[in-house]
Amino acid sequence: MKNSRRLVGFVGAVLAGLLLVSCSTATEISSGPKPTELDDFSLCMEAEGVEKLVGHSYGEDGFPFYVFESAATEPPVAMQAMAETCWEHFNTAAGLTGFEFNDFFNYFAGYFLDPSASLAALRGGPIDPGVVEAQVGSVTQEQVCGDFGCFEIMTKLFGLADGTIGDTGLAPTTISWAREELAHSASPGSPRNLSAIEQVGHGASPSVVVVFGDWCMNQSAEWSLDEPVFHATAPGTGFFVSDSLILTTVATLDTMDDQARDQNLDQAKIRIPPSEDGVGACERYGTTLFPGTSGTLLESGRGPIVQLFDGRWALGEVVWEDDASGLGALRLKAVTRDRKQPFDTWAPWEGEGSNQHWLSLKAVDLSGVGATATIHHPQKAESEGGWFVSPSDAQTCAASGQNNGVTGPRLYLDHYSDGASNGGPIVDASGAVIATVELQTYDQGGTFCPVNKVSTTQNTLGPLPRYYADSSALTVGAPVTSQLISALRELDPSVNSQPAPTISGDVIRPAVSLESYHRFDVPLFGEDFTVSGFPLSELNSGAIDIAKQATLAFIRETGCPTCDENRLNKNFDVPCICTGFAVTENLIVTNDHCVSSLSIGSKTTFRTFYGQDVEAELVGKTSLDGETELNQRYADIYAEVPQPEGSRTGFERGDVALLRTSDTMKLEPLKIADSSTLTPWEPLITVGHPATMTRTGPWVTGVGSFLGADYFTRTVQSYNLPAQKGASGSAVVNLAGELVGQIATGGYPATAEKTRVLPQKYGLYATELWVDMLETTPAPYSSYSGIPVSAQVSDGAPSNYIKEMINLWAPGELP
Repeated sequence: MKNSRRLVGFVGAVLAGLLLVSCSTATEISSGPKPTELDDFSLCMEAEGVEKLVGHSYGEDGFPFYVFESAATEPPVAMQAMAETCWEHFNTAAGLTGFEFNDFFNYFAGYFLDPSASLAALRGGPIDPGVVEAQVGSVTQEQVCGDFGCFEIMTKLFGLADGTIGDTGLAPTTISWAREELAHSASPGSPRNLSAIEQVGHGASPSVVVVFGDWCMNQSAEWSLDEPVFHATAPGTGFFVSDSLILTTVATLDTMDDQARDQNLDQAKIRIPPSEDGVGACERYGTTLFPGTSGTLLESGRGPIVQLFDGRWALGEVVWEDDASGLGALRLKAVTRDRKQPFDTWAPWEGEGSNQHWLSLKAVDLSGVGATATIHHPQKAESEGGWFVSPSDAQTCAASGQNNGVTGPRLYLDHYSDGASNGGPIVDASGAVIATVELQTYDQGGTFCPVNKVSTTQNTLGPLPRYYADSSALTVGAPVTSQLISALRELDPSVNSQPAPTISGDVIRPAVSLESYHRFDVPLFGEDFTVSGFPLSELNSGAIDIAKQATLAFIRETGCPTCDENRLNKNFDVPCICTGFAVTENLIVTNDHCVSSLSIGSKTTFRTFYGQDVEAELVGKTSLDGETELNQRYADIYAEVPQPEGSRTGFERGDVALLRTSDTMKLEPLKIADSSTLTPWEPLITVGHPATMTRTGPWVTGVGSFLGADYFTRTVQSYNLPAQKGASGSAVVNLAGELVGQIATGGYPATAEKTRVLPQKYGLYATELWVDMLETTPAPYSSYSGIPVSAQVSDGAPSNYIKEMINLWAPGELP
């Protein structure tokens, strides 16, 4: 794991994407003896099918130019040999000659792609976009057209060499997306129809940062790892109050040792094993990972780390903490584009030369505050990105500005936030910070904010591509005070006295969400589709009403002996365990995991769209009777790979459950369509009861598209549809309103794509996507100001499997 290990990972990434070299004219140098330190590397390359190393010359600085006996070897073969089998010899050769590994990489990369080029020119420097494109796994944009328009898909998978599958397991090919690749390929987002306060909030966004209190990180330049951070404390929100000073919360600034003393190391983005917990956990874990090494490889407590709006990373030092207000400040001292490099190699922070975005502070009477915008990074929205702008009107909350007798006046805002939002700035119409996010409080009855009272009716927000945080929680803001301003001015006299430079034009945000970096195939839907791939022209589809009236709410795990089919209850403010749907007037389908604590014969209660409460008896669940084995394709492809014991299709084996009602349900059951006819990107609809949307009521419509059927089992398929707790069990219908599947879980897109896209479309079975778990990008502009909290890809059983199980448990009852 020496320095070249990181560069070998880079070579692999180049094989998966664009291999680019800089070519400039240079004079050839006369021949000399072949350097013997290259012998092992030459022999290794020969063994891999690359011709013998011959020919030789030296650069003016002694760099050894060399060529191979024949240039006939295909570039993918030669590059693969250099990047994998022969990388140790490659690294050793570089070390023995006294030149940098990167020098050798640039030379060979260029030589394999263009053996006729000037040898001196091939050592021309860093990777340079746009010069030479490798013929393996290049970034491509594929156009997909259908009945509702066309859109683009970005991918690196065409022509990619798959990993290997053997008796010791998988040696996968790994690819990843760089921030710049997606940012440059998709048109930057610009604001549309924003309110005045939203425009102010977006204008303030570049002054806001993501703050990590501490990292446990490899700080050795001699040992470089694909991921050098082994523990990262949970991030929070902060913002610049001068060119170098950042205000955030004291809790966010806690180090690992601080958290260890409080026994809350679980509050982490990346977590070291709990067996290492305690003060000094990072250094202790480093000794465990790298026994026999001299010194400490892993270090923590080097200072808070922040990510800026433009993607850079900066290192700071804590300069002020105030336990009474819960606020703290840090001053930046170093900055980098590559967070994986040791802190000591980061460039010095240069004040205004490094940052031209900061906010002014203003102490005001909160009772007179009107429109506000909060800029924050909610943890529940992390798959979408950060730097969310949440508009609100403080006048709608009667409690705003009132003295609560304990902590003084507070600002109450009717928008969602969570612990990762704490420390975020709340700005008024002038763009000045008048409060910071302090905490969240529930207000189900509308005591603090009457408009926040939970609805007793069904949801009226219309079709949504995401589920949004629309619960009864309020955001509570602590006011900026004159004492706070004075304390910060003592740290930096420029606070509130030197305005930030004026930036003209709109703030540019990415066109794609952070979740796109978690996909092998990245869709760029354009203006004719929602971000989930549903055509805008079909947002009024009659299939939505068909799905709604057949959807039920699972409200109790006990029976309802007093239920009367002729009595309707129109109060829909009820706890919803899960979602179900009717396939006959007496049969309800939901998820197995929704009834995991129930036995066959157990009684439950459901409420229909029309308000009819029905008692339903559990008659079957797939954890007892479902498919346990994967198909022959899996057996053939992974025959040599050791397999774990137990069900290969998961504990729930497709996650379907069936219940039978004692009374006839007054609704129109869903017709069951053939799920095998689904095609990628086909429009789909779901209706469910997501737990975070209780304020506006249940029966929320989600719209999206089909991702793919699993290649190895008939028990699951995937959709570009929202999933969230409470919506488990939802039906998935096509534009005819027919059942084609069910939603059971949500997760990372790449996990689904590995078995539902890659085998069928690309013939890839051992390819992985590396995802940067610490990276955050600004969320794209959206026409909806809510905070998206749902998984963007969901999984569930296909309708054919559901039908098969119904016929097993209730033979002859389907029409």
